[in-house]
Parts: sequence; C-alpha cells; structure tokens
Amino acid sequence: MLDTLAFTCAKPVTPEAPYKPTLFAIQPGITAQDALVYVSNLLETAELNGDEISLHTNPVERTLFWGMLHSVEVARAVVDALLEGASPSNQLSPALGNPPDG
Repeated sequence: MLDTLAFTCAKPVTPEAPYKPTLFAIQPGITAQDALVYVSNLLETAELNGDEISLHTNPVERTLFWGMLHSVEVARAVVDALLEGASPSNQLSPALGNPPDG
C-alpha cells in the first residue's frame, strides 16, 4: 500500500514567507514508509513529553492539555496502523477484510 504513495517533495517546516530560505525543510525523495516511521517517532516523543508536562499544570490547563495530547495519541495510532497494515503479513483482502491466502 505505501508503495503506491509518491515520495516527499521539498517543503519548509516552518514557512514564514514562501520565497524566504528556511533553516529546516522536508527533503525530497523520502519514501512514504520512511516518512511515516519518522512521524510515528515524533508523535511518540510528543506523547512522552506531554505525560511529563501534564504533571505540572493547573486543572484548567491540564484539561486543555489532555485534549491536545489525545489528538497526538490518535494521530500516532493512525500512522502506526498504516505502517502495520502496509507490512506484507498484515495485508487484508479488500473484498472480505481478511488476510489473503498465501
């Protein structure tokens, strides 16, 4: 499945002005698989940092923060499900929703 996705294109990470050079940018030619693995790692780091930060917030901030952290956890779950679903051993038959016969 991930093989059908195109490679990354060059894109600034923090585009302040479209024609202004940026220090950080996504490099062109990265496979979808590699990009998603990296995104999963970034989201995992955000989850771990979020768990620590949440211990030091007041109740109102904590509620807002947990909403944001839940979004990060869901995003990571989607990315990880794509990666796991793309592995050959987890391919499902589109018609039946079952793994294809060997």
